[in-house]
Amino acid sequence: MPKVNTFKVKIQTGPQGMSEPVHFNFNNHNMPFENVTGSAESGETFEGSFDVNSFAHSLTLVGPQSGKWGIEGITVEYDCESEKPYTVKFGGVNLDEATEVNIWQDPPVLAFDV
Repeated sequence: MPKVNTFKVKIQTGPQGMSEPVHFNFNNHNMPFENVTGSAESGETFEGSFDVNSFAHSLTLVGPQSGKWGIEGITVEYDCESEKPYTVKFGGVNLDEATEVNIWQDPPVLAFDV
C-alpha cells in the first residue's frame, strides 16, 4: 500500500449528467476535488485533483446525492511516493445516491525479461 502524494481524475459524462459538486471517498473520508475544471453535466468533461499525502486503503468516486450520473469513462493519474507516476483508465458506470465506484489501483509491478 503506497503513500499517495496526489491523484488527478478526468471523467467523461454521458447523456445523464449531474450539476452537483463531484466528491470522492479516500479511506472513507468524503471530500470534494480541488483544482476543478469543467463539469459533470451531460456530455461534459470534469477534471479535478487532490493532494492526499496519505496511504491509500480505499479510493472511490461517489455518486450524486439525488438522481443519476452516467459516466462514459474515467482516467486517473496517480503520483505515489517512491513510484513512477502511472495512469489507469476505467470504463463506463452509472452512479446514484447509493453507489460508488472503486478508482484505486495499486502501482504496476515491475517486470523483468530474463
